[in-house]
Amino acid sequence: MLPLAPSKSSALPLLLLAAAAALVVTTVALEAWLDTSWTQATAAASLGATVLAAAVLLSTAQGWANGARVSLAALATAVVGLGALALVIVTYVGGAGDAGLPGDGSAAMQKVSEEGAALSRQVSNNEQLPPGYAHDMGAHPTYSQFMTMDGAAVLAQVPGGSLLPDEVPLVKNQLAQARAFAETHNTPEKAAAAGYYNTTNDVPYMGAHFINSAYLGDGVFDAGKPEGLLFSRLGDRDGEWQLVGVWYLIIPGLNRSVTATIPPDGFAGSLDLWHEHYGLCTRAGIISENNTSDGCAADHGNWIGDLRWMMHLWVWPETADNPEGVFTYLNENLFQQQQRVQAEP
Repeated sequence: MLPLAPSKSSALPLLLLAAAAALVVTTVALEAWLDTSWTQATAAASLGATVLAAAVLLSTAQGWANGARVSLAALATAVVGLGALALVIVTYVGGAGDAGLPGDGSAAMQKVSEEGAALSRQVSNNEQLPPGYAHDMGAHPTYSQFMTMDGAAVLAQVPGGSLLPDEVPLVKNQLAQARAFAETHNTPEKAAAAGYYNTTNDVPYMGAHFINSAYLGDGVFDAGKPEGLLFSRLGDRDGEWQLVGVWYLIIPGLNRSVTATIPPDGFAGSLDLWHEHYGLCTRAGIISENNTSDGCAADHGNWIGDLRWMMHLWVWPETADNPEGVFTYLNENLFQQQQRVQAEP
């Protein structure tokens, strides 16, 4: 028997199918262009309508037109269509209802929205690097700002890609550990009692580098146990040493995860750009860089060809806060204090 042509009863579902399909295409295109919630709702509803229309059309053409009251095609397509419609209702209506409810859900969404907006405003690292600061990621919050601002505010003031929302509380906790250690070792006497000793002069922009051999030798990064402390006389040769910050030194080989090309993980995020020094020559507490081995020997100094990985951390704003950021390599504020005292008559 030749298959019967579709009956007139199939015209209505056929038109419904065509209209629903056109609505799907139109609303999806509008959603991509306008990014609005009403187009998402319309697209979801029209998708369900398309499946239902296909079910009606298929059941009519293959079932009723062939004289069968119930067919496998009719049952299968009806089940699929109803399932699609139920999925649309549960997904869209249920989701919309949850989003509108007050309480923890809406607060979390608001937090995510603020963090996302802050991330979108982050400036590229390449646009932030100040001239001559090759070891710095770029301007970012000071220690005090880090500890007082919320996550969205922190993210809005760091270079793009340097810190993610889930890393903000981690880095705050690490900074708090470094600060707590500095508070208990804020004088040369306390530092000496803990095993620290001075290795350099009062270096401009940095201060004198006091180091702990035991912490250096274990090869472990611990925010709460820095390998070094930074002190400065603030330009007064007869003045007392003042704590200005802490510093870290992880030497490749002492830590298996650290090599000449792979710096320590360090603090959460990537604001803590670890740096290296070449041709260091230390003589009578004075340290200089870019020396040759022979030149350093002629000055009766100790020469280190390659020293890495190092990082400064300015967690002592009481003496010399660093307005360019807690992880910034050099401290211009400290340098101005060192210069000002020396210039006084």
